[in-house]
Amino acid sequence: MLLAIPACSSIEYNSTNSPKMVVSVDHTPFYHNGPLQGNGPDLSLAKGEEIEVLRKEIGYSFVRINDGQNGYVANDDLKPTEPAPFTHPTKATHSTTSATPTGSPAGTNASGKPGFRY
Repeated sequence: MLLAIPACSSIEYNSTNSPKMVVSVDHTPFYHNGPLQGNGPDLSLAKGEEIEVLRKEIGYSFVRINDGQNGYVANDDLKPTEPAPFTHPTKATHSTTSATPTGSPAGTNASGKPGFRY
């Protein structure tokens, strides 16, 4: 039996499409050289801290934190940033001094009855 393994196990991003994520656990380790570095994590990132994913790999992502440092964080400890709350656009105001068609008094439609004109 032959087992096929995909050649690419990571997703590379660039500055225009790198997703923003936030730390979703109380604290997550941050490693400059990868999670297998011999001296343990370099930093601990707090819940809610926003990061930029530069490359997503199996288990860990290579990220940039707010102070510009690059390193690795566990994928399971990240979640997408919350979208900005939706706000309704302001309604356009209509001028009350608009021109009216000839023979049609203001405030009436083409049939001469009071009402709105579109």
